[in-house]
Amino acid sequence: MEKCYEYNIDIYNVFIDYSHAFDSIIRESILTALHSNKIPPKLINLIKLTLKNTTVKVKVNNNYTSDFRVDIGVKQGDPISPTLFNLVIDTV
Repeated sequence: MEKCYEYNIDIYNVFIDYSHAFDSIIRESILTALHSNKIPPKLINLIKLTLKNTTVKVKVNNNYTSDFRVDIGVKQGDPISPTLFNLVIDTV
């Protein structure tokens, strides 16, 4: 810290709230991150298909709700979700 003051270097801190991290990723940012990391187009298209038209049901007291659409976030429990999340965070 002293050296930064001595050499007049700015210090920046970034704090990320990870409490709802997987739920808050904008899907377009996933595709942008994949392109910027030079992922092959064929793989990008496959990932894009898994994120497109996602519908879910919620189980409450052994009953399921009606289907509803999810347009944001990565899929919970999907093995590739942590990697996609990390790619987005890395490009930020």
